[in-house]
Amino acid sequence: MVKHIFYHFLETKEKEEENRRHGLQLGCSRCKLKEGNNRSPQFLHLFPWKIKKAISAQDLEHQIGLELSAKQVKEHLFIHWKDEAKGRVINGEGIPIQILDLNTGTEYQVFFTKWPSSDLYLIVGSWFKDLVVNKNLSSIITIGLYWDKKSKTLRVSVLGSSFECWK
Repeated sequence: MVKHIFYHFLETKEKEEENRRHGLQLGCSRCKLKEGNNRSPQFLHLFPWKIKKAISAQDLEHQIGLELSAKQVKEHLFIHWKDEAKGRVINGEGIPIQILDLNTGTEYQVFFTKWPSSDLYLIVGSWFKDLVVNKNLSSIITIGLYWDKKSKTLRVSVLGSSFECWK
């Protein structure tokens, strides 16, 4: 909080004559105190989706979960995790995480692991098919993901489709 004080040194003619009669010097006749906020405006996270993925119906038939690149995981997930959890995942051990589907409000307990033969990471669980099957997928959809630091959950939402997402 910043306080600004403004002094008004110009007196009215009557006040000036009265001060002369009493032998007073020119002084501050009025002060104005203005309080203001010196903090910069806070950024509103209106579009928090750090990771965006396009998914088609064919992807669902061949995948057991959602694949994420090493870059996506390191830049947007690992920065929020403890070293122990990161180490377990990198060594190929699956760790349980919570996912919250923001479209339905449904929470899922899933496993996050690394493919042993590649640099891809995988989120395994029934949430992946539920996310899209419940919406009668007819074309490619885009989902968004971000890690919520407060609740320590991965938040997911269907952001849109290339054509018609729902029948």
